[in-house]
Amino acid sequence: MSQHYPPPPAPSQPYYSQTDQQYYQPQTGRYSPVPQYQPPAYEQGSFRGSIAEKWNPNPKYQGMCGIRLIFPETRLIDNNELGKGNNFFNPEIIPPFVISGVIGLILSVIYLLLMQRFPQPLIRITLYLSIATYFIAAAVFFLIRSYFLSIIFVIFGVLYLIAAFSWRNRIPFAAIMLETVVSITRKYYGVILMGFIGLIVQVGWSFLWILSLIGAYEHFDSVFCTVKNNNQKSCSVGLYLILVYLVFSFYWTSQVIKTIVHVTASGVYATYYFLEGTPQGTGTTPTLSSFKRATTTSIGSVCFGSLIIALLNTARAVLQSFANSDEGVCGFLALCIACLLAWIESLVEYFNFYAYVQVAIYGKSYCQAAKDTWTLIKDRGIEAIINDDLIGNVLTMGSLLIGVLCGLLGFVYIYLFITHLLTDNPTLIIIFVLICFVIGFMMCVVITDAISSGVSTTFVALAEDPDALRRTKPLLFERIRQQWPRVVQGI
Repeated sequence: MSQHYPPPPAPSQPYYSQTDQQYYQPQTGRYSPVPQYQPPAYEQGSFRGSIAEKWNPNPKYQGMCGIRLIFPETRLIDNNELGKGNNFFNPEIIPPFVISGVIGLILSVIYLLLMQRFPQPLIRITLYLSIATYFIAAAVFFLIRSYFLSIIFVIFGVLYLIAAFSWRNRIPFAAIMLETVVSITRKYYGVILMGFIGLIVQVGWSFLWILSLIGAYEHFDSVFCTVKNNNQKSCSVGLYLILVYLVFSFYWTSQVIKTIVHVTASGVYATYYFLEGTPQGTGTTPTLSSFKRATTTSIGSVCFGSLIIALLNTARAVLQSFANSDEGVCGFLALCIACLLAWIESLVEYFNFYAYVQVAIYGKSYCQAAKDTWTLIKDRGIEAIINDDLIGNVLTMGSLLIGVLCGLLGFVYIYLFITHLLTDNPTLIIIFVLICFVIGFMMCVVITDAISSGVSTTFVALAEDPDALRRTKPLLFERIRQQWPRVVQGI
């Protein structure tokens, strides 16, 4: 059954009554009940209608790719030497790390609830805190007589203040997006669980890579390096190529792990958007099915997109290493190119983030997803950037706050219970506090990354197929249309 909707009113007009579950009709000047969803006919596994026209339940395989890591024989760990002369591996230092992880997780869940309960105040507060940070940094640099940096931060602070003033009308829409995504995250908690699994895999991979790097250097040092008469070591290019290969393998594999988590999360949010409340979405396990799609039919797209980022990361790492070893003109040029690559890398990562959403929703190849993402950015790029920035402030500030609290708790525990272990080396106190900060920060980042995936997925689905949400969730659609009238004009 088709529904007829009035054209969107100006944002300043009263439109939606959440208490009465009604919406405003400009033609009659009255509030009316939101029309109930009428499921379309269901026949042979597909819908008649536009609810699932763009959703692709059976995407084609996009190819497979992989990378092999060298694991040379090593002599890395000697149990008799482990822990001698230091307290880093003393069992007494484990409790503050465990406490930081538990407290960080609890605080992250509390912050998640606050985001759903008070999305708009949180967006405003974090936006103003971000602006204040620029001016505080400018004041600090001014006090230490670093006037150039002080001026730079003042300029950025003023620009961000102007931007915030012009974005104030976009805050209600961002608040609805944040509230909606957080509610989905609480319903499908597998998205958060997937983030923690990805974090564990990433930590394990990093540890394994460090062992392999040290082992490769020890193994190939005798093959490619010789000691001259003046006791100076000379190494051939072969050793450096192996080290570059290992760096590349680290970046590529890490990016693939991160992307699989993102594509899985995007698939869950897309399932909610297109199929929640419909016959096709009944009785499904969206997290498992999305993970299966990400690691099978979409793995080629995941690997190819990750390859681009890995190449940029590797090139930047090589240039920075060269710049650190050469203080001349060549080193300066290498540093400049590395900075340029860092800027390009950030743009590509942002672009890829939305391209992977296309992969997750529609099962496209990476090239087709990139093409369609470019069309999306040309049509709705400014709205996407503003929305990401407003919500990103909430996510970043929350992660930093929780990290700081965990660091402080770790310092209190160290000061009260294990200071005797660190009196000979006070520097370890700073290291342990930083580790507590990182643990708490990562606990929150796992959750905020899942929310970021949901925000981008919902934005793409709204921009390309708003009619799906209007049919399946008319109440939510009317709330969004009130704050973003352009949503009715799909790309």
